[in-house]
This record gives sequence, C-alpha cells and structure tokens, in this order.
Amino acid sequence: MLEVYLFLAAFAAQILGMSVLYPIRLTQIIRTGLAKIPAERLAELYPGVDVGQAHERFLARYRAANAVVVVLGLLLLGWLISYMQRPNWVEGPVGGRVTGYFVLQYFPIILLAWFYKRFNKVHRRLLPEPKRKAVLQPRAFFDFISPFTVFLAILAYFQFVAFMFYVARHPVPGLSGPIALIGIVTLAYVLFGLSVYRVLYGRKIDPLQTQADRMRTISVTVNLYAWVCILIPVLLSLAVVPTVLERETWGPLAGTSYFLIFTLLWLRGLSAPPRRPEAGGLGTNPVR
Repeated sequence: MLEVYLFLAAFAAQILGMSVLYPIRLTQIIRTGLAKIPAERLAELYPGVDVGQAHERFLARYRAANAVVVVLGLLLLGWLISYMQRPNWVEGPVGGRVTGYFVLQYFPIILLAWFYKRFNKVHRRLLPEPKRKAVLQPRAFFDFISPFTVFLAILAYFQFVAFMFYVARHPVPGLSGPIALIGIVTLAYVLFGLSVYRVLYGRKIDPLQTQADRMRTISVTVNLYAWVCILIPVLLSLAVVPTVLERETWGPLAGTSYFLIFTLLWLRGLSAPPRRPEAGGLGTNPVR
C-alpha cells in the first residue's frame, strides 16, 4: 500500500501546484505588469476601454475556472482513495482518469491565452513602431544553457533508447510498442530542438521588448525545453519499470510524478522576475 499512499500524496500536490499556486502567481504577475504601464499609454493603445476593469473581470473568470478544476480534482481524489483501497484495483482506470485531469488543468491557461489574443485583436489600436537600432550581439546556444544540462538531455535520451531495446529483446506481458516509444521520444526531441532554434534565431515578436528582457526570456525558455527533454525519457522509463518488474501498482505514482515535476517546472518559470513592460501591449503575458 505504500505506492498507493505516495500516489495519493503526489496527486494532491498536483492539484495544489497547478490549480491553486500557479493561478495565484500568474494573477500577481499579470496585475503587476499591467500596473506598470502608464494610464495614458493604455488609453493610447486601447482607446475607450477600461483595461484594468476588463482584466479583473476576466481574472475572476479565470479563478472560477480553476476553482471548478480544484473541486473536480478533490472529487477524483475521493474516488481514488475509495477505489484504491480495494485489493483488486487495476492501474488502467486510475491512469486514464489522472491523465485526463492533468489535461483539464491546462484548460484555464488556454482560456487565458485566448482572452489576451481576442482582447488585443478587438480593442488594440495599431500604432507605428518606433525605429530601433539592431543589436549586433551574437547569440550562441551555450550562452543560455550550461553544457552539463545539455549532457543530461543527451544521456537521458540514450538511456531511454537502451532501455527500450532491452524491453524489445525481452518482451513483457502487457507491454508493447517499445520501438514506437523510441520514435515518439525522438520526434519530441526534434520538435523541441526546432523550437529552441526558433527562440534563439527567430525574429523578434515584440518590437518594444528590451534586449536584456529578450535575453532573459530566451534563457528561461531554452532551459525549460531542455529540462522537459530530460524528463520525458526518464519518466517514461520509470513508467515502464513497474510493468517490467511486475509491479503495476506503482504505475500511477510514476505517471503522476511526471505531471507533478512538469508543474514544478512551470512554477519555477514564474519565479523569475517578470518582464518590465515597455508599453507594447498588455504588460507581461506569461501564457504567450
């Protein structure tokens, strides 16, 4: 029963982290960023619109959406406690419901991103961009991330490939598709690699963003992508281990640990000082 208690504790922490702590911190960042934009600049960008009131109205909806998600999470936690006390409980229904709930936890963030996009599209007045001189500062990959982190990402990938080849050569009942998993992880690495290249060398999306702010944003994003690449193969391996060792009851804990660590990475990204607004929009937009 130890694995059950650890899983329930991890799931409760997931509810707290993603649907309580994250919304609180994100709301604080949005309010702080908006407060730093001069009122006259907001009036110029959004004529005839009370931007502060519109934000507060939508943030109330954002909090309400997260409250609903928390209630659903507590109901699911109650069902998990009841179901997993049975001696004949199986991993499938638990894993499916927990994964579905993790996806649901991101719905309020998608809603918030939609609000920012729609608000700018409907209300923002397009102003001519001020001319800025190009900053001839070379951007090398290792200026933003340590070689050791990159080494861990590469090591995580090859340990996963080696483990999957072992599983393929020693088939385990109830486990299939190890080679397909290698392809999925490889594709994930390629996509994240392309995303990092775009972040490093793509065009500047916000023309009013300072060079220092842009460098900090690049650093946070590149490191986040790198740690996600480390976690994907490691935690997928841990998710497979219970089946290989015929300890399927540890599967939910392995899966929830992945979700929890991913949430902690999101919270860590919010712990950095917010971008100083340059009056180029609605202040800090962490969900963009």
